[in-house]
Amino acid sequence: MLGFTPQQVNVMSMWQFMAAVEGYVKANSGEDTKMSDREADDLFEWLKSKE
Repeated sequence: MLGFTPQQVNVMSMWQFMAAVEGYVKANSGEDTKMSDREADDLFEWLKSKE
């Protein structure tokens, strides 16, 4: 369902697994929310720092 093998799930911490579940639910929920301007700016700054 989440795209992880049982072996991958077994080595994850609980918070890693719950973050994956939360991301899955958020990505597949019916809510159609856009990224805020602040989130877009933060993402852009992070991407620039990876150069």
